[in-house]
Amino acid sequence: MSASDDYRTLIHTPADLAVEFIDYARKIKANPGISWGVPSMDKVMIPMRPGDVTGIIARPGHGKSTTSAYLARHIGKQIAETGAKDQCVVYVTFEQSIEEIESMFEIDGDSGYDLSDVAWGRADIDAMIRSSVKRLSLPVVLIGKSQSRRKQTPRMTVDNVYRALASLETDYHVKPSLVVLDYIQIIPVEKAADRITQVGEAIVRSKELAIDIGAPIVFCVQASRKVDDYGEKIPAASDCQWASAIEQTADKLIGIWRPVLTEEPDAVLNMGGREVKITQNLFIARLLKQRMAQAGQTFVLNFAPQYVRLSDMELHNADLSAM
Repeated sequence: MSASDDYRTLIHTPADLAVEFIDYARKIKANPGISWGVPSMDKVMIPMRPGDVTGIIARPGHGKSTTSAYLARHIGKQIAETGAKDQCVVYVTFEQSIEEIESMFEIDGDSGYDLSDVAWGRADIDAMIRSSVKRLSLPVVLIGKSQSRRKQTPRMTVDNVYRALASLETDYHVKPSLVVLDYIQIIPVEKAADRITQVGEAIVRSKELAIDIGAPIVFCVQASRKVDDYGEKIPAASDCQWASAIEQTADKLIGIWRPVLTEEPDAVLNMGGREVKITQNLFIARLLKQRMAQAGQTFVLNFAPQYVRLSDMELHNADLSAM
């Protein structure tokens, strides 16, 4: 019997726990975890740590993938700055092709083009080549279906993705510091009887994976249509389509909303007693759930999807802390 098959390893005696808890505390002190790089969010959100799972909930088109790509790129840049060659960020796409997701990691402030240029086929090829060379230094690995390899790759099932993640350490000698799953409700689970069972199994196995690989996981979540009937169209934790298991299992849940997509242009929102004008880049995020700490805070952010950027608005988020 291998150690991984020995049920006795699941038992932790008081003597074991005394050692393991102190070891856990020392690890947190040495490595506090992953933060967003957005001061208002980092001030109130506990950093993401190995074993954590965080869900980003939104209606279609409101920036789940772009927000996740921003975080992946932000952490990838931090890894690159340390010079670590044995760490990476992994972005797993179940919906879009590798090429579509990769465009979000090629764009930078000095790339000379943005995502709309790529989508419309008007990006300068020489500029794209220069961006691709620069991209080589960003340790972000993509897992998914490629348009150029579509007949050569296996199905994107939970088992195949988890095998691919395991092979990173054995075959490529890199360990994920963060894994993004985009998005959780369409992850195929073999032998699942229905969509609710499929999504529930996917989220439970994602939590197990986060613990097994020793890295936090961020997953995108499609919100149900009832969000469209809200005044403020920020999803609640209970709005996870097809899965109450997401609300129960996630360590953190963040609801996001781009008001420009649902409200009249130049209209004014009342956010915690402050008037906020709706602009193209206005982005509202709300911390819906956070284990071991307070949740409910709302963040008014600046979102530039064409450049995959997320930052604080000049509006002081401290004034919104009671929302």
